[in-house]
Amino acid sequence: GRRGNSAIFVTKDDEVYAVGENIAGFLGIGDIEITVSPIRLDLLCGKHVLGFASGTTHSVAFTREGELYSWGDNNLGKLGNGTIICRDSPGRVLLPEGVKVIQAACADRYTAAITSELKVLHWGDIEWSNGTSQTLPSYLEFPENVKIFSLCCGAFHAVALSSDGQVYTWGCGDMGQLGHRRTSDVEMIPRLVEGQLTGLLIKEIACTMLASVVLTLDGRVYAWGHNRDGVLGLAMDIEIIPSPQQVKIEEEEIKSIAAANMGSIITAIGETNVYKWGMEDVDKVSWNIPHTVQVNNILNAFASSPIPRSNRITWEKIRKNQEVKNLSEVDDGIVLRDIGNALYNNKEYSDLTLRLSDGVVYVHKLILCSFCEHFKPMLDGPWAENGKKEIDLTSYNPQAYRAFVKYIYTGKLDHTLNGLQLIELCDIAESYFENGLKRMVITKFPCCLTEENVAELYCAAYSKPNEDIKELCCNFVSTRLEEVILTDGFDNLKGDLCKSLVRRAVQIKTNTPKLRKIVKALFE
Repeated sequence: GRRGNSAIFVTKDDEVYAVGENIAGFLGIGDIEITVSPIRLDLLCGKHVLGFASGTTHSVAFTREGELYSWGDNNLGKLGNGTIICRDSPGRVLLPEGVKVIQAACADRYTAAITSELKVLHWGDIEWSNGTSQTLPSYLEFPENVKIFSLCCGAFHAVALSSDGQVYTWGCGDMGQLGHRRTSDVEMIPRLVEGQLTGLLIKEIACTMLASVVLTLDGRVYAWGHNRDGVLGLAMDIEIIPSPQQVKIEEEEIKSIAAANMGSIITAIGETNVYKWGMEDVDKVSWNIPHTVQVNNILNAFASSPIPRSNRITWEKIRKNQEVKNLSEVDDGIVLRDIGNALYNNKEYSDLTLRLSDGVVYVHKLILCSFCEHFKPMLDGPWAENGKKEIDLTSYNPQAYRAFVKYIYTGKLDHTLNGLQLIELCDIAESYFENGLKRMVITKFPCCLTEENVAELYCAAYSKPNEDIKELCCNFVSTRLEEVILTDGFDNLKGDLCKSLVRRAVQIKTNTPKLRKIVKALFE
């Protein structure tokens, strides 16, 4: 709830209970105003509820079978049952025939859900404060071929994460919470968030009441939206932040983030610490920079505040202070196996060898053909390598190609690669049409840049087709041009490369025709 005074939970026996304040019936326990003893929600027991979501005055639950239930206030049809009549106990949301739901999120007067086909349904105040009610779920339009992997809502906006790591927002943007570089009244169509997120792969999203937070694949946190009292942790004395800005956290890599859609507290899990910032709803204590908190799990960081929406969490992992990815580990009797790492370079069951300049990699045709379009015609078609037991790949950088193969097996980037190896890996990803890997490399590459090596890396990237790597080098130089010019690496650049790097860096820094003309004259 808004004040963190209510809870709905599932026991290990698949019983569902609610306790606390029953504002507008959003606990689903009938007309009881408040209860200090948990009350059983009979309709949801035995349904194997996987997760809950709630707005200010309504709640939803989704089950393992893909059913969706709602209850509470039904202003503008946000319960999705075809009426505007309130319910004080759970009832079925009237989904389109055959549709199953895998996740849901609630705003103040709006509800949305992801289907098993990774599409988004929404209902309620779909025009965001325009007074138009939508009492039945309808599909929300995204760009073609975009599949939605995760979804969350603030009080008056929504954020979606696509399967390729991109972020889309829609709803009210008057506090900058949509992240489109300006404030806006309402945007009803989801739009890609760019700015500092351009080229980054996002793995988690979260919303506070009037702001948005994301976590990149390489462990960086970005936030935007309402920043009164500095609650976004950006150390910026600006009330509205209309585009993504990085939150500086002392730990090198953040593993997970969480926020409550009806509060303003944000938390992050690092390798060894839990970080917290924002404003406590009860005591009105605020922190404008992330600070460590002594708690044994991330949920305890939300004491006295609304807690994040969560799916069924493995209690044993919380009790042992183990990481719970995205607060949504489902305790379903499933044993998680890291098959990719187990089979990578495993000679025992290998049926193909890749010959590199420094050795071999043992691989499996089934995995290569299943997860890489490049290998399908090579191993299961008319190409020359079809039927061979060994493929000669000695022309490639061996570390980069090993990282490419490991990506095929695990879907993850090898973070031990240096800048030169990342450039080679990006070239492989480009030629093999592996756009997901390419985005991972581009996200990681800036972390490798230094004043001493940027000239060398620009030289290595200059003959490659990928413009993003070169642009990242030029962006880096544009902020520290004098320091780079004084390095040995810059001295070793050939004349044409020297001109190209400096000219592009100055153009980025100044973006003025007059200075571009001066730079051009200097090199002619």
